[in-house]
Amino acid sequence: MNAIQNKEVPYGWSSALMLAIALCAMLSTAAHAFDAQQSEPANTTISLTRSACFGDCPNYTVVIHGDGQVRFTTDISPVSDVDAIHRQFAQSKGVLVPGTHQDRVLPQSVADLLAQFQRIGFWGLQDRYEARVTDNPTQIITLEIGGRHKKVVDYVGTEAGMPQSVRDLEDSIDRVAGTARWVDGTTALIPWLVDQKFDFHSMQATELAVAGERGAADQATVLALIDRGAPLNLPVAGDPSPIDGTPNLEPGGILMMQAAIFRGHVELFRRLAKVGWLARWGKNNAAESFAMNAAGCSPELVDAAAAAGVDIDAAQRPIAKAAAWEGQSRTALSELAATYRCNGNEDAQLQTAKRLLAHGANPNHRDSLGRTALYGVENLQLLNFLLARGADATIKSNDGKSVIFGSWADTIVLRLLQAGASPVGHYDDGKTLAQQTVSRDMPQVAKWLADHPESYHR
Repeated sequence: MNAIQNKEVPYGWSSALMLAIALCAMLSTAAHAFDAQQSEPANTTISLTRSACFGDCPNYTVVIHGDGQVRFTTDISPVSDVDAIHRQFAQSKGVLVPGTHQDRVLPQSVADLLAQFQRIGFWGLQDRYEARVTDNPTQIITLEIGGRHKKVVDYVGTEAGMPQSVRDLEDSIDRVAGTARWVDGTTALIPWLVDQKFDFHSMQATELAVAGERGAADQATVLALIDRGAPLNLPVAGDPSPIDGTPNLEPGGILMMQAAIFRGHVELFRRLAKVGWLARWGKNNAAESFAMNAAGCSPELVDAAAAAGVDIDAAQRPIAKAAAWEGQSRTALSELAATYRCNGNEDAQLQTAKRLLAHGANPNHRDSLGRTALYGVENLQLLNFLLARGADATIKSNDGKSVIFGSWADTIVLRLLQAGASPVGHYDDGKTLAQQTVSRDMPQVAKWLADHPESYHR
């Protein structure tokens, strides 16, 4: 033993020490008992609020009680003055089934959610994480256990020091509560509607099916609504009239056919076509929608549309009041090749293009500006495929511009130059290609131009 351990401790000091140790043990036991009491279901409430934004962000509050009771509502007060302003201009609450809804989840799911609060150190988080940006939604998490209360406000919080774990917690609250069925229209909506004794043969069912397909509902949800009797003949408000802004009334079947093409929902397209809605809408109208929506970025829809007799290479009708710089008379392939199509899913772009060309689409179709599908391509695999299938990189637009002026990407411009595109001309900002290689990261193009001065005679 060391000197301290061998040293004799006076009796009075030892007694005090033992008493202190015993007291600490008692306090620790009491603390655990208090925590256990606070964690009782009746004393536990978790809530998540999502506010409006500049757009159609889902705007609701969901409350989960410790015993598994869930309350979802869109009838909430604005969380801020900005939220109130956004609500004035939003076309919807961003929720498929607005209102106040009740349900129940397993208490163990709530317990697991509380464990996630503990893992991320929720009680120790800042009260607010707010980035200096505009037009975004606000998320608010509130936790109440017994008499203890904590609220965390997230306004683009991950840009203001908020841990990603808080954003993950928001998603977990949604997942446990099952908010996606009411917000988007997942397949879980159907059994909930059955429990609510929903009338699937009503006008409300038709409106729900149309809104779901025009929004973010699962294709299976929309099909289930139809299977359970949603009337397709009933008129539903469609797009606003270009004359006075009032919504045009269209049969639900036609509106769903339009939306099915937009979203690339091939099973719904086939179902509606089979029962006559394609014929009723008109194949020319379907071809127009097909072109406008880039074949729904769906290779399966290309096959289904072709099999149904829809012209998959039809050009869109010109719009009388379109701006001079807007390319018109574009085909599905032209639209598909555009930079921002398919939400960045490059494989969907490529596979859809393959099916379009397999069904006879022309890779050299020129729109009203004289541009082909190569103009604006940013997907290298798609570009190589189009070139291999006959797309001509030497074609220039009506104003004499080469297809290279549709991109600033080093690899894309290089491949177009290699395929015969001319470097002569300038971008919309007035810079030539050589100047762009200096102001942008285009080392391969710069080297290629230096090695191929003859290309300026193309």
